[in-house]
Amino acid sequence: SDAKPKIKEEMIAAGEAHLYFEPESRVVSRTNDDCVVAATDQWYLAYGEESWTQAVRDHILDEEKFNSYDPIAQGKYEYTVGWLKEWACTRQFGLGTFLPWDTQWVIESLSDSTIYMAYYTIAHVLQGADNLTGDSSKSPGGIDPADLTDDVFNYIFRKAPMPTDSKIKPEIMEKCKKEFRYWYPMDLRVSAKDLIPNHLTMALYNHAAIWDDEPELWPKGYYTNGHVLVDAEKMSKSKGNFLMMDDTIKQFSVDATRFACADAGDSIEDANFSRETADATIMSLVNENTWIVETLAAEGLRTGDDSLNFMDKVLINETNRAITSAAGCFSGMQFREGLQRCWFEMLLARSEYRSWCQDSGLAMHKDAVTKWCESIVVMICPVCPHWSEKLWKEMGKEGFAVRAPWPVAGEEDKLLSRQAKFLRDNLKNFRTQAGKAKKGWKESSILVTGSFPEWKGNVLLGM
Repeated sequence: SDAKPKIKEEMIAAGEAHLYFEPESRVVSRTNDDCVVAATDQWYLAYGEESWTQAVRDHILDEEKFNSYDPIAQGKYEYTVGWLKEWACTRQFGLGTFLPWDTQWVIESLSDSTIYMAYYTIAHVLQGADNLTGDSSKSPGGIDPADLTDDVFNYIFRKAPMPTDSKIKPEIMEKCKKEFRYWYPMDLRVSAKDLIPNHLTMALYNHAAIWDDEPELWPKGYYTNGHVLVDAEKMSKSKGNFLMMDDTIKQFSVDATRFACADAGDSIEDANFSRETADATIMSLVNENTWIVETLAAEGLRTGDDSLNFMDKVLINETNRAITSAAGCFSGMQFREGLQRCWFEMLLARSEYRSWCQDSGLAMHKDAVTKWCESIVVMICPVCPHWSEKLWKEMGKEGFAVRAPWPVAGEEDKLLSRQAKFLRDNLKNFRTQAGKAKKGWKESSILVTGSFPEWKGNVLLGM
């Protein structure tokens, strides 16, 4: 790698070679025209500079400092840092910011949009609402864009002293600085996987350049995803599966749409919005709302810790397990997995418990059911907030479900979980065998051994 550029320079200097550029493959523009390489002047960002690259590489490889949420995405960041060298950062057409030292050029969009997240933190003070033109009369801080000098931004974003000759009021600059320091660093940015090889990685580089002495202000996490499929197919008007957000909400409701989006997938691959899932969610939410309200208001539920039987304890234990696992899924941006834990597995645990109580002729236990109801309402709130808020009020709770603390989970009883699984699996097996039994057979015997065979006991002791 060191010899190649030296040999190239020697051959060009000796007139034995010249630079030649061409695309790696056919390039077609949005207007369906073939693109050719033009040898023109150009400004470049030297992303390949060794110390700069190493700083970014160290950042993305440190799990304490950066979270990509997906091993495939992590690999793409590492690969991009490895090949990104010189990047053409200007053009001579289109909208954009003039290059300060050469105003015949405009900074191209990917290079001009790498630290604008920092501007978000102060836009409400500088610009305000409905003020895309930068009208100073609409600025909440009474700021003229012409007064936003480098010294002002260096004070707000860096550690530079407050400029004494600025027309902006000191208290406004101080407010902007506090806003920026409050919101930064950027804990999470959600974007498209297509931007990993350019915009997202370049944002890391430019944060590292601007805040080279404050790496604690560099981005802490990126979550990326692909496009959205509808019923496992690319959206297309000709196929009749082209969905607009407003139309989808009107058809399925907000909560059912959010549920189907959360269930669409957790990986970096394209997500699949299932209309069948959204449709089924409507009925599921209605049914669960009805059951929770009626059950909590019902009389005759058993009470008292002394009356907790095996299945009561199983339901409480399954609820504790769901609370812990769902929290881990949601914090890791794994919403589909989170739904499995906080909704589907919770419903399954409740259904088994309800069936057991009905078959046994025994009332459900109030404490077990209440814990289950309160937990599922709060856990599903990030996905179905309107459903949760409605139930929260109907349950007589104060405030809002969205502000309620995450349910407190007791430690999972691993032995109880295994016992419940053993019972669940064997019940399924018994029912299967009963279906195969000869006609007329109404009874069966279950043999339970009190000990393992000697050889199994020896193996278990050895393990």
